[in-house]
Amino acid sequence: MNSREKLNGQPPEVFATALTRLFVLTSLTICSNLFGWNGSAESISLTKSAQQPNILLIVLDDLGFNDLGANGNPLAPTPRLDKLAEQGIRYTRHYTDSTCSVARVALLTGRFPAYNGFRPSNLGLSPDTPTLANSLQKAGYLTQHIGKWHVGNATLAQSPKQAGFDHWFGFLTQFELQGASADGLHFKRPTYRNPWLQGDQQPMKQYPGQLTDILTQHAIDFLNTRTYQQNAEAQPWFLNLWYYAPHAPIQPSKVFEDRHPSTDAGRYYALIEQLDSNIGLLLETLDKNQQTRNTLVIVVSDNGGTNFEVDNNYPFYGRKTQFHEGALHTPLMIRWPHHINSKEVSDNRVSIMDIYPTLADAAGLSISHPLDGTSLFATNRPPTKNLYWEYTTSEYHMYSVLSADSRWRLLTNGFGEDMILNDLQADSRGEKNVAAMHPHVVKTLTQQYITWRHGARVVKPVRQSTKHGGQVLTGSDLQRSPGYNGYTFAMAVTPEVVKSAAAQVIVEQPQRWRLTNSQADGLQLTLLGTQLQTTALPTGQCSEIVISSHHLYSMLKPNNNRAIIDLYVNGKRVDETRVEKPALYVGGYTNATYLGHNASGGESFHGRLGQPIILNERLVLDKRASQIGNGISSLPALCPQQQ
Repeated sequence: MNSREKLNGQPPEVFATALTRLFVLTSLTICSNLFGWNGSAESISLTKSAQQPNILLIVLDDLGFNDLGANGNPLAPTPRLDKLAEQGIRYTRHYTDSTCSVARVALLTGRFPAYNGFRPSNLGLSPDTPTLANSLQKAGYLTQHIGKWHVGNATLAQSPKQAGFDHWFGFLTQFELQGASADGLHFKRPTYRNPWLQGDQQPMKQYPGQLTDILTQHAIDFLNTRTYQQNAEAQPWFLNLWYYAPHAPIQPSKVFEDRHPSTDAGRYYALIEQLDSNIGLLLETLDKNQQTRNTLVIVVSDNGGTNFEVDNNYPFYGRKTQFHEGALHTPLMIRWPHHINSKEVSDNRVSIMDIYPTLADAAGLSISHPLDGTSLFATNRPPTKNLYWEYTTSEYHMYSVLSADSRWRLLTNGFGEDMILNDLQADSRGEKNVAAMHPHVVKTLTQQYITWRHGARVVKPVRQSTKHGGQVLTGSDLQRSPGYNGYTFAMAVTPEVVKSAAAQVIVEQPQRWRLTNSQADGLQLTLLGTQLQTTALPTGQCSEIVISSHHLYSMLKPNNNRAIIDLYVNGKRVDETRVEKPALYVGGYTNATYLGHNASGGESFHGRLGQPIILNERLVLDKRASQIGNGISSLPALCPQQQ
């Protein structure tokens, strides 16, 4: 929908802003043409401090670029956020993801979400995943999470506590705001009114009031308890405040609703005003407690708006859940008095993955594990690289690439079909498809994407020898274990001739899955109660074994839940199963994976086992694979004779 169509049927005051909107769009287009959207890697002008700052990180849910007055919308009721933007730096080209879970994983890990199996959802982060919170925690920070979590379809086993937060209060997913599911399957729609909340592994209970107000009050209580004289011995704090607003349902408190027209747009702006007012209360608390000077404040939105009530993402095309500019291009502002200059506006391309290294830099931390983001405080930021997004269930696939120079956006729906290419230098809105005019750009970005995703899907657990002569895999628990979203395990297996017909364990992870081979019963796979099998592997001969599965679960539509499990030998699918409404197995994720014997050291395998390959996606038959490279043949050769 173009801006003219969006104005039709709107209140008169919207028409009065048409020229203002046109000016904003024209200014952005001029900026893109003048600077070429070249992804300049300039850093913030920062005055370093020996004292670690307090950190207040505020994440807003579905706030679009056009929902912030400072970004050019005079109708947006955000005076406190606008003032905060003036007091520091406001980014006009910040990229995140198209839905909330993946964006939050990118923020917490500083990495592309696919490295942790999020495309876009997963059960959660494995306990050994390095996060912003546990890095700050190890550096002496008191870490507190308040608000929405939804880092995957989390359970208490994947709560903020395990991700590095000393304490937390809020809700693991929005589907619990009306109370826990009685059967663990059927959840209710979210609500702001009298929500059910919990914290620190305590049972859920209902709180009277509106959700935004409740979360703010808990944050203020935290700030008040952390009031102290600023000195070198004081413990710094990290408050991770993740609001639900302005996510649907649009349920502002009556006091704010009465200030706006009784329309969808009016109620939406009322919810934003309530959010803005609450953030103002937080900033006032910092002032009152004399914490403002040494508190670094970041406000960011997890993804673009829905465009249901208003044109959230203007002037950019697209909305939440898509891979167009409007879905990925969101507000970001940073304030740190006496360290960051006020009234700065940056058109440099930045990403939500930059927040982790930026805050680590501000806190004086040295991060040794890999990060895809870079610190905005770095003296010489490295050149920008491609940004990647993807959504896949192995049955459906869509992806997008933003080129390193920030000029080109390639995106597609389906398996490499309907290729769309935007030239953001000529069309900063990102609406015109110029793929037919630049086939070489399409080809180059497609190949770069495939190369990236082949690396991002590899799971790297810790491998050690056991006293029983086998191997054991640990770590990366939620990716090393099948049973939620995509999973593939591949290994070369060469049995020796033995007289016994008893089953020999090739792989076993107690409570999750088991693969055995015997002359009597053949090759048998038991995975979460489902069994597949084929004839016994030939002795003295190397065979390439691949187990690939996808378990899809929905918290709102459990009747659509399904599982696909395939067993391949030497590139041929020898058995398969499709399970409707599979049970969600939550036990055994942290159990080690044993190669060559069972967990007790028995049922030893006689022969040779190769180095296993584990992927956090399902592979398919080559004839069903597409140019994204998710076919069985995309695996490297496992047996020596096939290299």
